[in-house]
Amino acid sequence: MPPKTLIVTIPPMRGGVPTKTRILALYLRSLGHDVTIAHYASLGFNPEDTAPSWKLPFGYRPKVSHTTCFGNFPCLSVGCYLPEFEFSNYRVSPLWEETVSGFDYHIAVGGTVMVSYPLDELKIPHLVWCASTLNDDRAERRHAMPALRRWVDNLVIDPIQRNMEQRVLTGDAKFMAVSRYALDTLVKVGGKRSQFDVMPVPVDTDVFSPGTPIKGRIGMAGRHTDPRKNVNLLIEAIGILRRKNIDVELHLTGEAVSPTVDYIMHKGLSDCVRFTGWIDDEDLPDYFRALDVFVFSSIKEGLGISGVQAIASGVPVVSTRCGGAEDYVIDDLTGYLTDMDPEQMADAIARILNNPSERQRLGGNARALASENYAPAKFHKNLRENWAALWGENP
Repeated sequence: MPPKTLIVTIPPMRGGVPTKTRILALYLRSLGHDVTIAHYASLGFNPEDTAPSWKLPFGYRPKVSHTTCFGNFPCLSVGCYLPEFEFSNYRVSPLWEETVSGFDYHIAVGGTVMVSYPLDELKIPHLVWCASTLNDDRAERRHAMPALRRWVDNLVIDPIQRNMEQRVLTGDAKFMAVSRYALDTLVKVGGKRSQFDVMPVPVDTDVFSPGTPIKGRIGMAGRHTDPRKNVNLLIEAIGILRRKNIDVELHLTGEAVSPTVDYIMHKGLSDCVRFTGWIDDEDLPDYFRALDVFVFSSIKEGLGISGVQAIASGVPVVSTRCGGAEDYVIDDLTGYLTDMDPEQMADAIARILNNPSERQRLGGNARALASENYAPAKFHKNLRENWAALWGENP
């Protein structure tokens, strides 16, 4: 019988965590594991599995639904009571107890460590693949909340979740942080250094490879409406470049929606910003190959998977000093680091655009670093070591 492995994660939509989950699931399946994905249901994803306060008088109860995700992996959507309170998604319930039973191995994959909470409370040995502290993950989103919601969050939700985070960090799980920054910050808020290792998200360097860039094309991939991405900083830098008569065109992944579109129009830059829509996985390599420069304007990044994909494609990266990206954006080696300053960011981008030999040097170094530190073989080795540290055997 093949080993049965459960990956507990967030809803499998778009973003870094679903990318991590899919990579891990596919690798474990290649090793012969029978892999199942379990995630909490939310008001935005499988809301029919949840029982929010306004439905309780009508007899609604949470449930587990069976679907598939990431192609054809069995997927369990676990509902809860009161999903309008974020911490309810992670609390132990009879549904979670039933869901996690009957498996040989358990792995929690999240941005924060919160998805690990049911496994930790049930004393189930497990690995946790994580990217950030709760504060790094939620600070900017909390700041963007309406006043009443922010008040409730500060008074109720955040204190409860911080307590839950502490319980996980001081438990017995084995943690795999996606970057040195993620490891350091998680240890600072209570994690045990001896239980942490760094395991970056890998990128297939055969799939993501250098191509022929389009002069002046700048990329930023991710949810541009996420306050943590700080996309307005990049838009301001684009405006500065245009005023200096530098021909640039910014390609943002995702749909053209507010508030990003509003800010672009306010700055008079509609003619030089393009929205690509959501790009399918098979088309992502072409997106990166066409870029002259890739940019992170983020306030915080646990790692920044799209940045790793960029360097694997031989594209220099200009990034703010946002944490995890500093593992691979080495100033004046694979790109440039800047403060949260649009003038600095514009100057760094211009240095690359105006000097083809500099672009070639930085891009070559970036590609070499990706091949050395982020190729699948390095990921496989890291996972084997962490697996053996917890379970005393190879996966």
